[in-house]
Amino acid sequence: MRRGALLFLLIGLIIIIGGFAAFLLLRGGATRPNAVTEPEVPPPPTAIPLVNVVQAAVDIEANTLLNDPTLLEVVEVPITEFDEQNEFSSINDVFGKLVINPVQAGRPITRDNVRDPGLAQMLPTAEPGQPRVKAYPLIVNNLSGVADQLAVNDFVDVIATFSVERQIIRPGPQQVITVNDVDQVIREYEFGETQTFLTTKTIIQRAKVLQILRPAIPTPATPEGEAAPAQGEVLPTQSSSLPQVDASGQPITSPQLENATPGSTLTQSIWVVMLALNDQQIELLEFALQSNARIVLALRSNDDVAIEQTSGVTIDLLVREFGLPLPRPLPPRVYGEDEVFVPEPTPTPRP
Repeated sequence: MRRGALLFLLIGLIIIIGGFAAFLLLRGGATRPNAVTEPEVPPPPTAIPLVNVVQAAVDIEANTLLNDPTLLEVVEVPITEFDEQNEFSSINDVFGKLVINPVQAGRPITRDNVRDPGLAQMLPTAEPGQPRVKAYPLIVNNLSGVADQLAVNDFVDVIATFSVERQIIRPGPQQVITVNDVDQVIREYEFGETQTFLTTKTIIQRAKVLQILRPAIPTPATPEGEAAPAQGEVLPTQSSSLPQVDASGQPITSPQLENATPGSTLTQSIWVVMLALNDQQIELLEFALQSNARIVLALRSNDDVAIEQTSGVTIDLLVREFGLPLPRPLPPRVYGEDEVFVPEPTPTPRP
């Protein structure tokens, strides 16, 4: 009886375990189709990278020089909105450039709205109480241009030496003439030769060097032996401030320079120095050049800001103020009658 009950319990336990296993199998098979049909969740979109772009912080007018950082700002924009060919990503790329078209605040600075500054933007601002300066070209050479030692932003003085002609008038002998039965003594004056006197003066002080324009490389000579001028080249006119040049515009070397010791001479050349001058200084320099005066430049020290008062130099001022001694004129040579009318004896030839 006990064995029958134990067997019945064992069979019941097997049935329960089998039913539970079948339940689990049926449940797993029912849920598998649902897992396949569930929609997939899309991945998050890829973030668009940002880049810097330079734009106007305020409204910028045309002809504005971008030398003030407060005029510009850098913002981030999506890379898809950045025009790499026409826009800038760094303030250093546009700093110092000139705006040629107005740019509204918040708009990017584009390459077609800016350009490199010209000579007009290099002119310094006027000092207090002084007029604005302009750019004036001056042709110099090794002797008048401080031996080719000038550099941009240097300061120079301009010294001019003028040639002044004076006619000599000498008194003639006295003559007695009768006017209305009255004898009068008169003296006529004779117009003699014309003498040239020199006068030197510092006409401009502390002029800033804006640019230095070097000459182009000389072109080769033509088959006829004459050098062909470069395209657009203008040969300078002769002046006492410049060396003599030949028909091709090349300086004529003096025999002293040709025979000089190598390494002790300067290569002769002509170039243009752009000076910052006001209108009065330009008038002085232009008059000196038109008067064929000799023009030389004197280089100043960087910290030399003094304006010197000079008296200028003439020969009489040198004698009067600086004690220049003048030689006394030689007495005239008076020839006697024997020297003039009696010929010297002819020497007897030796046998």
